[in-house]
Amino acid sequence: MSDPTRPGHRRPATTADPRAVTEASAPAAAGSLGTGTAVDDGRAPVRVSVARRGPRRARLVVKHVDPWTVMKVTFVVTLVILVVLVIATAIIYAVLGQMGVWDQINNLVNSVAPTTASESLRNPLTGSRIIGIVAIVGAINVVLMTALATLAAAIYNLISDLVGGIEVTLSDP
Repeated sequence: MSDPTRPGHRRPATTADPRAVTEASAPAAAGSLGTGTAVDDGRAPVRVSVARRGPRRARLVVKHVDPWTVMKVTFVVTLVILVVLVIATAIIYAVLGQMGVWDQINNLVNSVAPTTASESLRNPLTGSRIIGIVAIVGAINVVLMTALATLAAAIYNLISDLVGGIEVTLSDP
């Protein structure tokens, strides 16, 4: 039996403290206990292992999606897409205009169907007209996508009441 009152006695290591080491499992180095020798009390060396846990996981069920929030988020996202689309169209129009593409197309249209009625018919592809058309189509897209996403959120809420929603598992890396 080991005597806890004996000089040089140490508690055995547990798996709760991975840094703890007993005399029996420590290397016998001179001066490790101040006496120059390791204490051998007949106990087997204690192996210390660090318990490895896997990533934490949480299982969640999405049962309700707020249609008002979906509408706001969809509106902002589609509005940003509209702005990016109009800016990209203006940049592409300017680059193609510098290359002379629009002048060639307008000349081709005038040679195929010559009209002297108005300036807009002689030059059908102008920057303001093309960017205006893209802006109108984009605005229609903003309204339709916002309405469809809001309707989809409402339909999801109805269906999730019947079947229980979507189960999502989240985990730490």
